[in-house]
Amino acid sequence: MIVGLLSTVILMQCFLIAYPIIERKLRQRTVMLRVEDAASIKSAVALAGRRMLSSRRVTMSFNDDESLYALLAKLKNRVLGRRTHHAYAYYNFPFAFLLNGLLDYSVATGDSDVLKRVESKSKEFIDEAGVLKFPIDKLDQATFGLMFLTLFELTKDDRYLTGARRIFEEMQAFKGEDGLYRYRIGLNVFFIDTVGLLCPFLVRYSQVAGVPIAMADAEAQVKFALANCVEPSKGLAIHAYDLASEQALGSVNWARGMGWLTLGLSVVAREARDPALMEAMRRYADILGDLREPYGYWPQFLGHTNDRQIDSSGTLMFLHAFQQCGIWNIDGAEVKSLAALCVDRRGRVVQSSGDTIYINKYSRLKGPSELSQGLMLSLLSGLKP
Repeated sequence: MIVGLLSTVILMQCFLIAYPIIERKLRQRTVMLRVEDAASIKSAVALAGRRMLSSRRVTMSFNDDESLYALLAKLKNRVLGRRTHHAYAYYNFPFAFLLNGLLDYSVATGDSDVLKRVESKSKEFIDEAGVLKFPIDKLDQATFGLMFLTLFELTKDDRYLTGARRIFEEMQAFKGEDGLYRYRIGLNVFFIDTVGLLCPFLVRYSQVAGVPIAMADAEAQVKFALANCVEPSKGLAIHAYDLASEQALGSVNWARGMGWLTLGLSVVAREARDPALMEAMRRYADILGDLREPYGYWPQFLGHTNDRQIDSSGTLMFLHAFQQCGIWNIDGAEVKSLAALCVDRRGRVVQSSGDTIYINKYSRLKGPSELSQGLMLSLLSGLKP
């Protein structure tokens, strides 16, 4: 019995040692889409978006560990029926961005089938009375409110407005007496993510539901971020700001952090018609233009970095932000050069960095992502004829 146990232990140790080598050897190399024109790219990306929509598995990485131990932990959770991690990822911003991107595509192309598919999928998030089917426990989920507002405008179904109102009400629990929204309840820290995840929803909710305070809140978050969450030389976004100690926290060159800032700033600047905010967007367009890599786009970290390959999430945030406020005109040629770097032959937008674990702990993994898929669909939907 002891000999058998020792043999099993030795075999497991050998497997643990050999697994990373075997996994790297067997991993398939990503084959990129054969780029023809913007229309074919849009079609391929939309088709891949539909496939993602039909799944309940989130493709964006929410775990930075690719080891065998992580694989065994996942298998254990599946055997035991534990779905906590799945729910955390599923009812989170990546899937909401995919839904919003598909809705943008439906509006731009008149594709009613895509609208029907999104409506059908929305039944997993909201019931017939407008009651949410998931708990609101993170600010990131404001992005679902944006989806509900678009569905309300397209279908005139009041349940979607009710769902958006519920999300707005739930978001008030994240708001401090100083008018700033915390990234998590009980955490006295302002995250730059707030600007891109919350402010577009607040602006749209103010317009659709007729709630002026929502627009005022959006402006307050943006102005606070520009005053306190940027480094002093170029004004690039800092990840977070400790409101108690008044201390800046985290990276000063994280591309997606800068993306969150520009996504929210662009919407607020456009709708508030604030010349100072629009000037800030123009200044960022110049700064980020100078920080492009030789291939024309941006890696996960701006400036000096040991990984200069494109990060499609940050890159698409920049392009879409400057597109939607009219500073950059994205044309077919731009889309072709972008797709050659980050759209695979199945139409999936790849090279997207995974979810950030926390301040100062950023994902090292890149792959397909609902976040980047949705952003690409929104970008393609905004192309001028």
